[in-house]
Amino acid sequence: MSAFVISLDFELFWGVADTAELKAYGPNVEGEWEAVPAMLALFRRYQVRATWATVGMAMCRDYRQWESLRPAVMPAYRNPRLSAYHHADMARAHPKLFFARPLVEQVLETPGQELASHTYSHYLCGEEGASREQFCADMACAVHIAADLGAGLHSLVLPRNQVRASYLNALPALGIRVFRGNADHWLYRNGHAAPGGLAGRVARLADAWLPMRSATVRSAKLENGLVDVPASLFLRPWSRRLARLEPLRMHRLRTAMTEVARRDGIFHLWWHPHNFGINREENLQVLENVLQHYAMLRDGIGMQSVTMRDFEQSQDKPAFQHP
Repeated sequence: MSAFVISLDFELFWGVADTAELKAYGPNVEGEWEAVPAMLALFRRYQVRATWATVGMAMCRDYRQWESLRPAVMPAYRNPRLSAYHHADMARAHPKLFFARPLVEQVLETPGQELASHTYSHYLCGEEGASREQFCADMACAVHIAADLGAGLHSLVLPRNQVRASYLNALPALGIRVFRGNADHWLYRNGHAAPGGLAGRVARLADAWLPMRSATVRSAKLENGLVDVPASLFLRPWSRRLARLEPLRMHRLRTAMTEVARRDGIFHLWWHPHNFGINREENLQVLENVLQHYAMLRDGIGMQSVTMRDFEQSQDKPAFQHP
């Protein structure tokens, strides 16, 4: 049986504070307050399960709670701007861009949705100065704030897809057994960092419209007792500049999904909710087109919508299995 997996990197401004300007990107993040409920409504309508990998800091009620919850070992990146704690003044001045507990509660209240972790502070495992000790302390805070919402964490998406094996073996002790790995292709193996600089970024962009590779994942992989559910494709946000190419992009998505459904594989689509923060109508229409195609494959071929947690190991057997 084939599987359709959606995971969302739900990070608010914590995920872009080191690279984006508030004036320029703030509207994208503020737009999540409308985009997230709209996405949940579409998932409910099409009976689609999804994994919301959420930055723990976004689960805080407000700045005061955020200030009171700090890891035992603080991040010590060589570049201090990479640390979420460097942006405290911005978080205090613009709470709606940093704290979204009501949205997280909506996720928890929607059938079929999984609350997963995107670490507590959008912790970047691949940066200079990062350490396993810092990561473990950060993840302990993520588990704590999720418990404050009455939720447990079973799956993890590492920020900027900086997957590092030396960090992963700390996860089972925290109750996390599933993570999103990178596609096994030279364009994506190193996560956010594109190989070859500009040429690599251009190739990744082209892959959204013209298939540079197969998006089929044959099966979830077992890595040191953890289940790796690799990404297939990133759902890029709608662009007015590239609007004429939308039919080509939809053809790419539908073709990849159909290939997976016919080959009993896994199609793992991911994006950030802030990608839908602007141009919401157009982005939501793209998503609905994808979900409509999934529904056709579900009814015609038997493709199944699953969360990352559905791959969790239980007594050495995955909860969701492929023949």
